[in-house]
Amino acid sequence: MLSPLIEEHQQVLLKKEKNFKVVQIRKKRPVWMEKVKFTLDGTIGHPYGSSFEVQDGELVRVVSKSEPEVLGTEGTISKGEDNRNLQDTDENQKLSRDDITAMKKEGVSGESIVEHLIENSATFKTKTEFAQQKYIKKKKKKHLAVFTILRPTTRLLCEMYFNKGPSKICNLRIDSLAQILTQANVRANSKVMIVETCVGLIVGAVMERLGGTGTIVQFYPGTAPVRQAVEAYNFPKTYFTNMHSFPLNMVNTLGRNSETNPNTQASNGASEDLNTDCVPTSGDAPDEKNLKDAPALEIKNTKCTEMESGSAPFDNPEKSEEHAAKRKFIEENNERRQSKLKQLEEVRQIIKQGNMDGLIVASKFQPTPIVMALIDFVAPSRPIVIYSQYHEPLADCYLRLRERGGVLQLKMTETWLREYQVLPSRTHPVINMSGTGGYLLTGITVTRPQSGQR
Repeated sequence: MLSPLIEEHQQVLLKKEKNFKVVQIRKKRPVWMEKVKFTLDGTIGHPYGSSFEVQDGELVRVVSKSEPEVLGTEGTISKGEDNRNLQDTDENQKLSRDDITAMKKEGVSGESIVEHLIENSATFKTKTEFAQQKYIKKKKKKHLAVFTILRPTTRLLCEMYFNKGPSKICNLRIDSLAQILTQANVRANSKVMIVETCVGLIVGAVMERLGGTGTIVQFYPGTAPVRQAVEAYNFPKTYFTNMHSFPLNMVNTLGRNSETNPNTQASNGASEDLNTDCVPTSGDAPDEKNLKDAPALEIKNTKCTEMESGSAPFDNPEKSEEHAAKRKFIEENNERRQSKLKQLEEVRQIIKQGNMDGLIVASKFQPTPIVMALIDFVAPSRPIVIYSQYHEPLADCYLRLRERGGVLQLKMTETWLREYQVLPSRTHPVINMSGTGGYLLTGITVTRPQSGQR
C-alpha cells in the first residue's frame, strides 16, 4: 500500500497554479520551477496535498489563508459600485519596485507583501468586490512562491503533459483517456495489449487500474519501450511482474514458429560474427602471396586457439588481462542476448494463446496495419479501442475492419470537453478551450465464420 506521507526517492508532482512538474524527492538536491530555486528536504514526512512556501531556498509548510483573512475581517473593507472611474496608472501604488525588492531581501513573507500592496493601493477600496478578488489573485501569483505537492495520478499526469507538450501524448486529453479505459473495459485480472507512443501514459493508467493483477503486453517501436510516465506513479516492484514488452517490428513474426524465427537466426549469426577473427579468410591451400603472410597468420591462429582454450595468448600480463576482459565482455553480451531472446519467446507464447481481453492502440503511426496484425490474438466478445488525433487514419481502419468482418458495433466518436469556471455569481465556460480531444474507433470482436459457412 502506498504511503500517505512524502518519502525520499519518491516521484511527486509540484504544483503552482496550473503548472505541474514531476520531481524526485532527494535531500540537498536543488529544483528550479517558476524561476525559483529551492530544495525539497523540508517536505519529507508531510502528507500529500500540503502547501509549502520558499524561505531561504527551502520549502516550509504553510497554511494557506483565504481571501477574507488576507483582507482582514470579512466585510470591513469598503468596495465600490463599479470601475468606470478607475485609471490604471503607476501612481495608484505607493510602493515602488525597490521597496518590494527590499522587503523580499529582508525575508518578508509573500502574504505580508500582498497585504502591504493592498494598504498602499489608492484605488483598491473603490474597486468592485470581483475586481478586488482578481487583484488579490494576481498579486498572490506574482509574489507568493507557494507550491503544493501532490501524489502523481493519471488525471494529473495527463493534464501536465497536455498543458506542457500535447504532441508528446498525441494530444490525448483527460476525457479521451477516460473513454479509452472505459471502452476497453480495463479491470482487475485483464489481459491487455497496448500499442502507444504517449511516453507510457496509457500503460501507467492501465497498470493503475489493474492494481498489480492481470497481464500487460506493450508493443514498442525502436529498441526499447518508453515508460517515462510509468516511473512517476511510484508503482511497487510487484506491479511489473506481469508487465511484458514486444518489439513492434516483430509483430509479423507472431504467426510463425519459433524454430523459423528470423530473429533467432539473426542472433545466431551475430554470435558467430563475434568469433570471425578466429577464422582464417584464406582458401584451401595458400598461394605465394599468402605464404608471405604465413607468420602473421600463424600468430593469429595461435591467439584464437589460446583464447578458446582459456590460456594467455601472450606472456605480457597487461595483454592477457585485456584479452580476458574482452572475452568476459563477449560472454556477457551473449548471455544478455540469450536472456532477451528467451523473454521474447515467453511473450510470444502469451500472445499466441489468443485469449487477450482487449487491444488499445494510441500511437502516431498508421493504426490499420497494427490492428489487422493483432486483432486475431484478441479473444471473442472483447473490446478493441483505437485512438488517433486525426480522423482520416481511423476512417481507413474502419473500412478495413468492415471488409474483414469479425467486429461488431464499430463506431467512430469524437471526444469533446468544455471546462467551466464555478464561482459565486461568476459561473461560465472558460474562454480558452481545446479544439478537439481526438477521435476514437471502438468495436467488439466476435468469431468469424469459417469458409463455406454463413
